[in-house]
Amino acid sequence: MKIKVVIAGGTGFVGQGIIQLLSPEKFEVHSLSRHKYKSHPTDKTIYHVVNLSNSAELQHIIADADWVIDAVGILLPNPIKDITYRNSSYEPAKQLIDQLINQPTTNFLFISANSGPFFMKPYLNAKRAVERLMNHSLPGRAYIVYPGIIYDKTRLSSFIPGILLSHAAKLPYFKKLRPISRKTFSLEIQRILNGQHSHLEEKI
Repeated sequence: MKIKVVIAGGTGFVGQGIIQLLSPEKFEVHSLSRHKYKSHPTDKTIYHVVNLSNSAELQHIIADADWVIDAVGILLPNPIKDITYRNSSYEPAKQLIDQLINQPTTNFLFISANSGPFFMKPYLNAKRAVERLMNHSLPGRAYIVYPGIIYDKTRLSSFIPGILLSHAAKLPYFKKLRPISRKTFSLEIQRILNGQHSHLEEKI
C-alpha cells in the first residue's frame, strides 16, 4: 500500500520541493492550502483548498494519513496585513496537532529551524513553541527537522544568500545557520518518511 502523506503548505516553496521528489508509485500525496493551485499535468498530487480551522474538513482529509507534514509558516511578519508568527505559524500547527491527538497512528513532521541571527528571535520563538506543543501532545510520533535557509535557483531571493552562506559554513557562526538546498532538504524529508534517520533531526 502507498504511504499517505498530507502536506500543509504543499503549494509553497518548501512544500513543492518535497512533492517533486515523492514518487507517486510509493506515496499518495495530498496538499493543503488556502488558495487554488494549478498543478502540472504530470503531478499526481491531490490538491485541497482548505481552511485549517475547519476541523471537519481537515479531519476528513487526514483521517487515514500515515504522515502529516507542516510546511506552513512565514519568515517575516507583516503587521499591515495582520500577518504574524502567531496566526501564520503557530496557530496552523496547533490546528493540525489538535486534529492528530485522537488519531494515534499518524506521524507529525514539523519543519522548524536550527538557528538564526538575533533579529529572527521572534521567528525562532514561534518555532520552539510549536515544538513544545507537539512533543507534549503527540509523544512518540512527533518529528522535527532543523534546517537553516532553504535555497533553490528558482528563487533568487533564497539562492544567492544560500550559496554565500554555504561557502561561509566552515565558520562556527555560519554553520549554525545551516544553509541547505531545497533538493537536499527534500531528500532528507523523504528519508524520514521511509523510516530512516536524517541528520536534520539533530540541532547543531
